Amino acid sequence: MWGITASRPRHCLKIGPQALAWGEAIRTWRGRYHYRCALSPAPPEAIKLSPIDLNLTDMPAVEHCLRSLAGPQRESGGAGRVWQSEAPRPIVLLLPDLSVRATVLQLEQFPVHAEEQEALIRWRLGQEQLLPLAGAKIVWQGFPSQGARNEPSHVVLAVAIQEAILKQYESLCESVGLLPQEIGVTSFRLFNLWLKTAGGRKRLGRDLLWVSVSDGGLTCFVMQEGRLAFVRTKLLRADNVQDGESPGHDMADNIVEECAASLRACRDHFPHLNVTDMVFAGDCPFPIIEQALNREFSLSTERLDWKSVEQAGWTHDGGSTSWATLPVVAGVM
Repeated sequence: MWGITASRPRHCLKIGPQALAWGEAIRTWRGRYHYRCALSPAPPEAIKLSPIDLNLTDMPAVEHCLRSLAGPQRESGGAGRVWQSEAPRPIVLLLPDLSVRATVLQLEQFPVHAEEQEALIRWRLGQEQLLPLAGAKIVWQGFPSQGARNEPSHVVLAVAIQEAILKQYESLCESVGLLPQEIGVTSFRLFNLWLKTAGGRKRLGRDLLWVSVSDGGLTCFVMQEGRLAFVRTKLLRADNVQDGESPGHDMADNIVEECAASLRACRDHFPHLNVTDMVFAGDCPFPIIEQALNREFSLSTERLDWKSVEQAGWTHDGGSTSWATLPVVAGVM
């Protein structure tokens, strides 16, 4: 989502309260890409997500887990010599959705230079009191946009993360020899993956509900007339997630409730919204969720899964194929 260099790292790390995921992009001599992923359970109670408070409550335990997951530095060599690189490995670090706050800005004009962009975004956020700015790093991503009747429109997804939270994640990575060179948010990277593999902007011709479920939270994007109109992240009810009798149906009901609430909130600002399609990204039981969504909304529903990666021409090259590792592949694509 945002970065500090032009070159893309080939490793990605996603940290969540249930699991840590590690991904590596491998380019063959023919220019084709393979991916390799690893997944490790997170230490119990060591990571508690919040956009306000520090997330890593047991840093040594998470550091031990991460060190085992990412492994040692790869050996390098040349001229008959082999050595262990001491330079930190550059990575893409994906933050959980529940660790940040996000909102959508509709702008008539958008400056070219990053400094002027940030000044405008901070001014709008402060004027409308959309996101807390004190002690926060503000980052943003432009989305494909075209207004009704093709009038000029600039749509910006603005994200606020408390600097203390960001520094804690960065410190964790640096302690095991990793350098967060690029930082993103889990669902937003998954959306970019879907958009890339689904046909780009032309796929946004209809009003669309895009939903991601990860790390105990739900994020909804609502697209109207080809542009991002609304974003909302909510914590899912923990009792539904942990209910041993019927977790699939309880989770599905909770997801439907939050999707309905998101659509109602969006229609307050866009009364002509007419969502016909939905994309779901998550490791929940999809058939149960699809049935519940169809009962409530009667939408055409598709799922973001590993087929999207295959459609992009990337090949699995070992390691975990759990859906929980899909975000780290999206992070390096």
